Amino acid sequence: MTGNTKKVRAVFLAALMIFSVFAGTVAFSGSVAAEEPTYGGNAVHYVNESGGGDPVVEVPFEGNVEAASLDRDNFTILDDGDNTSSIQNFRQRNATVILTLDRAYPSNDLEVSLSENIQSPGGDTITNDGDKTVVFAGQTLEYEGDANGGGTDVQANTATNVTAYQGVTIAINVSKYNNISRTKAAGGDVPVTVEGEDNTYFQEGSTGVNSSVYTFNTGDRELGEYRVFINNSDNQANRAFINVRDLQLDIEADDLNVSTDDTIETTVSAVAGSRDIEAELLDNTGDSINTTQATLDGQGEADIDFNAGSADDGDTLDPGTYTVEVTDNATGVTVESSEITVSEAEDEDVSFVSTTITDQRGDILEATIEMTETSEATVTFGSKDDGVIANATFEDDNGDDQVTFYVNTYNFEDDQANVFALDSDSDDVLLDQTQNNNPANGPSADGLGELLDAGDYDLEAEAGDQGVTTGVTQSDDIATVTLEDRSTENIRMWTGSKEAIGSVSDLEDVNEAIEEGQITQSSEVAVGDFAVHQLEASGFEGALNAREDEDVSQAFSTLNATGPINLTIEEASPGANQDARELDLDYTGSNANVTVIADGPNDTYFVIVDTASVNYKNGDTLPSDSDTALETNFTVLNRDSPFGQDFVPEDDFDDDENSETLVTFNANEPEVTIQEPFNVSQASGQTISATTNIAPGTEVRLRVRSDDGVSPSFLKTATPVVGSDGSFGATFDFSGQNVGDTYEITVSSTGIILASDETEDGTVVEAVATDTATPEPDTDTPEPDTDTPTPEPDTDTATPEPDTDTPMPDTDTPTSTPTSTPGFGVVVALTALLAAALLAIRRD
Repeated sequence: MTGNTKKVRAVFLAALMIFSVFAGTVAFSGSVAAEEPTYGGNAVHYVNESGGGDPVVEVPFEGNVEAASLDRDNFTILDDGDNTSSIQNFRQRNATVILTLDRAYPSNDLEVSLSENIQSPGGDTITNDGDKTVVFAGQTLEYEGDANGGGTDVQANTATNVTAYQGVTIAINVSKYNNISRTKAAGGDVPVTVEGEDNTYFQEGSTGVNSSVYTFNTGDRELGEYRVFINNSDNQANRAFINVRDLQLDIEADDLNVSTDDTIETTVSAVAGSRDIEAELLDNTGDSINTTQATLDGQGEADIDFNAGSADDGDTLDPGTYTVEVTDNATGVTVESSEITVSEAEDEDVSFVSTTITDQRGDILEATIEMTETSEATVTFGSKDDGVIANATFEDDNGDDQVTFYVNTYNFEDDQANVFALDSDSDDVLLDQTQNNNPANGPSADGLGELLDAGDYDLEAEAGDQGVTTGVTQSDDIATVTLEDRSTENIRMWTGSKEAIGSVSDLEDVNEAIEEGQITQSSEVAVGDFAVHQLEASGFEGALNAREDEDVSQAFSTLNATGPINLTIEEASPGANQDARELDLDYTGSNANVTVIADGPNDTYFVIVDTASVNYKNGDTLPSDSDTALETNFTVLNRDSPFGQDFVPEDDFDDDENSETLVTFNANEPEVTIQEPFNVSQASGQTISATTNIAPGTEVRLRVRSDDGVSPSFLKTATPVVGSDGSFGATFDFSGQNVGDTYEITVSSTGIILASDETEDGTVVEAVATDTATPEPDTDTPEPDTDTPTPEPDTDTATPEPDTDTPMPDTDTPTSTPTSTPGFGVVVALTALLAAALLAIRRD
């Protein structure tokens, strides 16, 4: 390969020597023809690095151009047919005109328009005027001579390894080569060779007549290194390298289906950052609709967005298919997105998921709106006719086209601004809200002065932010809210242990304890356990903010002190001529003995009283050594007017219209019952059990200690947990003890619930239960099984004979196979058949 190349070069050089003999003649002829300026072809737009970095267009001519012809009227730069008005300056280099532009135009649609008025110094006019194609070269490789301007040394003005991204056209500029005038004698051109280092690419060409630029298009070239040399000389001085890499320019549309109210969002990426790019929105005919400029960030990325509803001229975008084309300004590399379908946007609209909402006055009602072609909506509760108005504006911030919001019907009482709310975990936004409790006369400073009346109210919604002082002006949808009177349905009693629910803090803890049987329904509560009241009452969700909070102890305490509720627990049977003592309930602080957990949406509240730490208000202790009947009274006062710190619940107790709900339960002495006596067998797996009225989930200590004088002595311990049925127990091994050993069983509480230990005696007895019940029957079982035919009447009857006969056919079955055809078994038969088949095939 190398030898052939050398031969070719030798022939080429010999030809040059022959042609040089006629050089004078060629030059002479050229000079004659050059009287008329003729466009020489190969106009190039590149950045003249050695000329201060100016973007220029080189327009070669055959024959010089009169200096007076260098006029903006005679040269025009067009981009896709449009006049750029970009020419800033003119200069000549021999028969070449250099146009300096205001900026680089990275376009594959560039042209230079030559006027018919271009003349030669002799007055001859151009013979081929009109529009000429201009090649855009996004990168330049320049050759320069030595500092003295003489000699023949040639070097690249950049590093020998010039990095270029695939797709760019490179301008190889030899205008400053020292011997350019001699090489290009009489309008000649400079030979340029580009040869692939790692591939078979090879191209010999030249700059063209009167041109100083050779263009190398990397668009169809393989990645890798290319060697460039001029004047057919591959010596070190003439050589430069171009390293072609992949820019990996890419564009992806976030959504290929949008409406005219949306934004076309795309992401542009490349392997090189900080590059200027141009993006165009194109219609399905390729016409540009919108154009924007951007710069890739340091990571080589940029977000490019277009308004899907308007074009550059402000007209509305027509529904159809569009693409976004991105061009890297430095290289001219262009990529296009997938087709994006733009459809006509629907009208903005808001609608309620449910148009009928029912709740109780004082509770928090829930509503959901769905949005179409909008992310904001205004909501109005009530009307002038209703005597109350509240407005709010919501934003769908998570893009799911809906917002769920809450209306606190209790907060209308105080004219608060927080009537509307969102769930604390919601991604949506409550932009603003206001309330006017007296719409006929303007906002009321004192509020309604009472709760909202029961009845029907309008809940209206309108797309967009209409302003909360104005509210909904033209409803897109209306829901009817029905507020019913509140009620107390029931109080159920449960019990639970400290171990199980001592640290309960939310509804999940309560529900989990119920599911696991650690809170059980019972009106019998051992003193030291928790008395759990399941209060089913509507109308307090708003006052307790029970939709958002589950531990509502503080809020419940406030309502209990200032109205409208009053919960008391007192003796059910105080005795003759005695006032009932009332428990001192403390909801907050370090001595708190009551916790209230809310299930607001279900109007259920768990009031959990710690009987181990609660005393009577007069200071007496709730006895743990006797049973006390207690009565819980939950009263809702029939007052619509606001309650406050000066409110005394007792003042309203005589009101017959107050709602009272009562439940009784017993605070019992904690007890443990052990079987008397509790004997065990001299064996392993002996269970000692007991029952108790202590709440399930309580851990107890169970100890079995040998009596004095027992040898060897023993001590066995366990910590069982009380089950949901009130029983507990543990299994021990007594196989190492002697028959007759006596012991004491002791049950004690791990906490303080048992006033004293419960004990019971027992004795190790002979393991009769094991000998009788389990082993002997099991040992004897096989004998009757073996003798099963003993019921000979059964055997003789009809059963054995058929049974005996049954094996006979079974025995005959196997024998029948070999006996049926003596000397000709199944295998032999199959072999014969196979042989016959093969013979038949062979004959065929």
